[in-house]
Amino acid sequence: MEELLKASATLLKESPQPFGIAHVTIDDEGKPLDIVYDYYNASMAAMTGSSLSDLLGKGVYDLWGGDTTWLDYFYQAAHEGRTIEFETANEMLEEFQHVCVFPIQEGYCAFTIEDVSDWISPAHLSMEQADSGLFFYDMRTKRVLLTPSAKEVCGIDITYTSLVDFVSEAFGAECVEKVRAQAQAFRNRAGGIYFEGRLSDGRWLRFSLHHANGGHQFSYGFLEDITRTKEAEEQSSYYFDIVDSLSRENFALYLVDLKEDRVEPYRLREGAAGRDDAVPFSEAEYSETIDRYIATYVVEQDRERVFRDMSRDALLSRFAQGAKEVALNYQRKYNGDEQYVEARAIRLEGDGTKVVLAARNVTQEMNEQLRQRSALQSALELAEHASSAKSTFLTNMSHDFRTPMNSISGFANIALDHLEDTSRVRDCLHKIILSSDHLLNLVNDILDVSRIESGKLSLAEDPINVVELARDAENMFADKAAAQSLDFTLDVAVTHPHVLSDTLRLSQIVVNTLGNAIKFTPAGGMVAMSLRESDEARRGFGSYIITVRDTGCGMTPEFLSKVFDPFERDGLGYANKTEGTGLGMTITKSLVDLLGGTIEVESEVGRGSVFTIALPLRLAEGPEADAPEGRVVPVQERDFTGCRVLVVDDDDLSREILVEILKGYGFASDEARDGDAAVQKIASVAPFYYDAVLMDMRMPRMDGDEATRVIRALDRPDAASLPIIAETADAFEEGYRRARDAGMTALTTKPLKTQELIALLTEHIPEK
Repeated sequence: MEELLKASATLLKESPQPFGIAHVTIDDEGKPLDIVYDYYNASMAAMTGSSLSDLLGKGVYDLWGGDTTWLDYFYQAAHEGRTIEFETANEMLEEFQHVCVFPIQEGYCAFTIEDVSDWISPAHLSMEQADSGLFFYDMRTKRVLLTPSAKEVCGIDITYTSLVDFVSEAFGAECVEKVRAQAQAFRNRAGGIYFEGRLSDGRWLRFSLHHANGGHQFSYGFLEDITRTKEAEEQSSYYFDIVDSLSRENFALYLVDLKEDRVEPYRLREGAAGRDDAVPFSEAEYSETIDRYIATYVVEQDRERVFRDMSRDALLSRFAQGAKEVALNYQRKYNGDEQYVEARAIRLEGDGTKVVLAARNVTQEMNEQLRQRSALQSALELAEHASSAKSTFLTNMSHDFRTPMNSISGFANIALDHLEDTSRVRDCLHKIILSSDHLLNLVNDILDVSRIESGKLSLAEDPINVVELARDAENMFADKAAAQSLDFTLDVAVTHPHVLSDTLRLSQIVVNTLGNAIKFTPAGGMVAMSLRESDEARRGFGSYIITVRDTGCGMTPEFLSKVFDPFERDGLGYANKTEGTGLGMTITKSLVDLLGGTIEVESEVGRGSVFTIALPLRLAEGPEADAPEGRVVPVQERDFTGCRVLVVDDDDLSREILVEILKGYGFASDEARDGDAAVQKIASVAPFYYDAVLMDMRMPRMDGDEATRVIRALDRPDAASLPIIAETADAFEEGYRRARDAGMTALTTKPLKTQELIALLTEHIPEK
C-alpha cells in the first residue's frame, strides 16, 4: 500500500481530476464506521477547500457528517471488491457530484469526483442570460440541489431541500399535489416534470425536470422566469375575452375604417341584418352600407335619428371631439317583427378613424323596462289610493276617537257639577266606563291589524266547544238586536262540537261578522246566523261553515271588491253614521286566512249581505275534548286587612288608582316609581314583609321584567315565592311570554279590571 501511495503521489499529484485513496474502518461486527483519507491530490484538496495536510488520516464523517450514501458505497468497494459509480448532492459544497470508487485491496479503495454541473456549463451560461437557473434532482433521496443561478431566479435562499418543500416554498402548498403525481411518474421513468406557477412576488416561474443521459440516479432541470411571456399571453387572452364577450352580447361586430370609408364584418350571428346582402361587406363602403341598412331595416320614425348619429361624417365629427363611444337605441324590422337594437361605435386606439361597430338585440330588456314602468305606475296609483284611504281613515279615526273621548270628558264634568246627586253621578260614571270600553276596542282593532300585517300574531290551540261559542255570540247580541227591533236567529247543525283552535281569534271572527250585520241592518230587518258541519274534511279535522245573512243596507259592487282592505269604508254614507274603525272585516279576513279557512261575501245595495266562512278545525279527541273551566271570580269578597302590597308604576295617577282600590279591600300599600326603587325597597325590609308586588312592565330606568329578575336573585328566603303580578298595556302573547320568562307569578292587563285583579291576589296570597 505504501508503494501505491507513493506512486499515486508521483503520478496524480498535478492531475486536474480530483483523486483520493481511503480505507473504510469497521466495528467489531464488521459494519462500516467511517471513511479515512490516506491520500488525495491537489485537485481534491481544492474541491474541499482544504490543504494537503488537513485531511490525511481524518474520517469523512468525523469532519463533515452528512449523507451515509458515501459510506455504503465506499464499503462495497473496499470490503466487497465492487466498483461503484453514483451521483449525489453535496450540500456542503452546493454541488451535484459524480463519484467513481473502485477497490485496491482489502479495506482500501480509490475514488474520483466530478462536478456534474461542469458537464453542462455552456447550457448553464445560456440559461443565465435567459433568466433561467439550473438545479439537480436526486431520485434516491427525492431532494433537489439549487445552483446559485436557480436560487436567484426563484428568489429562494435554499440550496438543498426536498422536492415537496421546494414546490411548497416557491408556488404554495396548494400546488404540491399537482407536482407530486408527476414526480411519481418521473421516478418510474414515465416522463418529465413540467409545471408553471406564480410566485409570492407575482412573477411566473416554469419548473421543468428531465432524465439525464446514461440512466443514473440524478437528473437536472431548469427554473425559468416566464413573467413576460405570461403577461403577453394574459394580455392577448384579455383582448380575446373582450372580443368573445362582445360577440356573445352582440349579434354583429363590424370593423369600420372611417377614413377609408370601408366596413368589414368581424363576427356575425343569426339575426345580423345584411349577412346575406347582395353586396359583400368586404367590398362595401361604410357610407353606402349604413344608408342601405337604415332604408331597409330601421323603422321609419327612427331613420333620421340613426343617420344623424351613425353616418360616416357624424362619427368622424364625434371622435374628433374626443368621444370614446357613440351609442343609440332604435327599432328595426327583422323577419316580420319589430325589435329594439342597441348600436355602439367604439373607437379603437390610434387616430380615431377606426372603430368597432357592435349591434345588440335589447328587445327583452326594453320589454322588461316597459313592464317595470307599467308596474311602477300601478304601484304609484296603489300608493296614492292607499294614501288617500289612510287620510280618510285618519279623518274617521279622529271622529271615532273624539266621540268616546267627548263622552268621557262631558260626563266627568257633569258628575263634578252634581256631586250631591248620587244617582246622577253613578249614571255618569257608568257611561264613562262604556265610552272607555269603546275607546279600548278602537285601539285593539288598530293594534290587531298592525300585528297581523307584521306577521307577529301567533295562534293558540285551546279546547273549544263551537256550539257553545255560537250560543255565546247569540247571547252577546240578543239584547242589542231586540233593541233595534231585528229578527235575530241562530241555527246550529254540528256533529263534532269539540275542536282545538284559538278561542279568542275564533270568537273574534264570529263577533266581528255578526256585529257588522246587526250594525248595518235597520229596524225591522233580519239577521240570521247558521253554524253547520260539512262532510268534506281531511282526516282528523272538521269542516265548519259559518253563514251570517242580513237584510241590511248592502254594499256597492265597487266597495264589495275592497271590503276586506284596510282603511276602506263604503260610499253609501252608512259607515259615517256608525262607530268603529272600519277595520273589523280586515281583521276577520286575516284571522280566517291564519286559520287556513276562506271567507266569501255576496251583497246587493238595499237588499243585504251574506258572509260565508269555511274553517278547517282540528277535532278534539279524548281528554282534549274537556275544555278547562275559566277562572271563577269569588262571589264572597275577602278581607285583606293586614296584607301589604308594593305598587310599582312610573305613572302617578296609575299608582293612585291602584292604592285607592287596594285600600277598599283592606290592603296597606307602599309605592315605588321605578323598578330599581322597587328592588331597593324589597331588599331593605324583612323577609315576607310584602305579601305581593304589583309591577308595571314598562318603566324608564328599569323595566318590570328586569326588576323581577333582580328580586328573584336576591339572597333572602322570600325571593322565589313572593307573588309578583305584572301590569301591562301589552295584551298580546309576547307580553305574557315576557312576564313568564322574567319569573312573574301572573299578569293582568291595563285598563285594570278590579275583579280580575282581586281574584289574582286572592289566588296567590294565602289566608292569614
